[in-house]
Amino acid sequence: MNAPVPTPVKPDAWARAGRAALAKMISELSYEEVLAPECAGGGAELRLASGVVYRFACTRGIWGNLLIDPETLSRTPAAGVPTPLQFVPDARAELGMTPATEANFLRELSNTLRQDIETAAKYGALDADALISLPVHALHAALEGHPKAVANKGRIGWGTEDLARFSPEMGAAFRLFWLAADRRHCKIGASGGGDERALIESSLGAEEASRLFAARLAAGASADTHALIPVHPWQWDHVLQQAYVGELAERRLIPLGHFGGRYTATPSLRTLTSIDRPGSPDVKLALTILNTSAWRGIPGKYIAVGGALSDWLEGITQADPLLSSRVTVLRELRGIWYEHPVYAQVPDLPYQFAETLGVIWRDSASGRVAGGRRACLMATLLHRAPDGTPLAAAHARRAGMGMEDWLRALFRVTVVPLYHYLTRYGVGFIAHGQNVTVVLEDDVPVGMAVKDLQGDLDLIDQDFPELAGLDPEIQATLPRKPATHIIHDIQTAHFVTVLRFLSARLSACGAMGEETFYRILGEELQAHMKAHPQLGERFAMFDLFTPTLPRVCINKVRLAIGYGDDAARPLPALGTDLVNPLYICKAR
Repeated sequence: MNAPVPTPVKPDAWARAGRAALAKMISELSYEEVLAPECAGGGAELRLASGVVYRFACTRGIWGNLLIDPETLSRTPAAGVPTPLQFVPDARAELGMTPATEANFLRELSNTLRQDIETAAKYGALDADALISLPVHALHAALEGHPKAVANKGRIGWGTEDLARFSPEMGAAFRLFWLAADRRHCKIGASGGGDERALIESSLGAEEASRLFAARLAAGASADTHALIPVHPWQWDHVLQQAYVGELAERRLIPLGHFGGRYTATPSLRTLTSIDRPGSPDVKLALTILNTSAWRGIPGKYIAVGGALSDWLEGITQADPLLSSRVTVLRELRGIWYEHPVYAQVPDLPYQFAETLGVIWRDSASGRVAGGRRACLMATLLHRAPDGTPLAAAHARRAGMGMEDWLRALFRVTVVPLYHYLTRYGVGFIAHGQNVTVVLEDDVPVGMAVKDLQGDLDLIDQDFPELAGLDPEIQATLPRKPATHIIHDIQTAHFVTVLRFLSARLSACGAMGEETFYRILGEELQAHMKAHPQLGERFAMFDLFTPTLPRVCINKVRLAIGYGDDAARPLPALGTDLVNPLYICKAR
């Protein structure tokens, strides 16, 4: 039977998506110093080496970034609707890509535009109140994606049917496929010494878990010999059955079938949340697709220590009065990574081939927050309703609070705890908009949840006494960074990647000027520092008020290195230093 003909993309939807994406592209590549528009008054002109000229209305934000009005974008000579697709060959000399990189980049941009159109069709007409009232998983599906990455929905490896089944914006639910995996080839870690049975029962329910355990026994395996691993159905169909054919033939991997209830994807794609058992653990699974610069697998490096690290973080959080009242650690309850015995023999194996089979069960935020409270990704606060209002401003209005008071509440339960973890314990969370969850009660920020402890958490490279209780194996496994580097887990990952966009959007809708925004942030940090004089040396070590800070660039590195495989994920590039808004606003 032939597949149905897809609904054609409407010209007006194409125009809106193309203009918005081009405005973002020019803004972010100008911020990363790849492009150099000439700005005068309220407008700018970008003259390219190709002879093409782009013009647009814009203002300059406090970080030096351009806030572009997409509707004002024009190209000379005219060539239809301005989009980033035509912009790439127009700016070929400035972007400096090889032909292979340019073609792959265009593919990522095309994929992103198509999904932007799909998201707008489903959620674009909802006003702020309607968005805030959505179930949390649906609100997360409506989000625009990584605010800095130009091609943030590239998802190379997925076709339109895969996107319809598995992308967060489509909201489809699906069941997981399960394998029994020979424990001799598995690396396993667990929180609190928890066992497999208890976790799977909490995830699937007792009846369905019993069916799964029975299927393992019927297949000739047992809990002693084989661990149970759920896999993403796409990964099973497109990667595992071929790549692990020898493991399947020799029964080191035994397919058991589909078990458990339905899950739906979160914005990270590979992290799934339960639809049928809300509050049960989220599941993070390997996906061999390329998205926002990296293959979305499960690395084995941190699996064995993930549970113990969760327990330690939970312990210091509960024992610290400041943290215990504001922070929830989304513990990594259990992790399993299966090493392919043949690929493992390849020297400098590209990391995508080492990360094809693995799982992490993690606390769900909704399962950990108290009744009556709502846990949403920090990225939701940046999201704009059709009138341009970021949801942060809508929450403040619904809470009956002024924007200043609401922001102070937000900073006290997010930035202040993040800074306290860093200065008191030498722990840096890479705190971008998907790693930080804001807990709201009656629309007021009352807490924060932190996650992604494997790979997105760093330790200071000094022997802080507060780290003495952390297992030496964990200390040796996690990245150890000097103060000048680890501070960017707050400055770059949070201030630049999250607050830069929140402050700009609040300013654009007239809710609050950017100088006021960073003055409030600085005052909250200074009040915290004044209340903890015993940490004075640490505050000097991790100084957030320096005149400048490094400009970290994620898009230009992709333009430079292309899409070849490597043994490690790509690292960001650096530009000239940024003027620090906290320094500017403190000085005034």
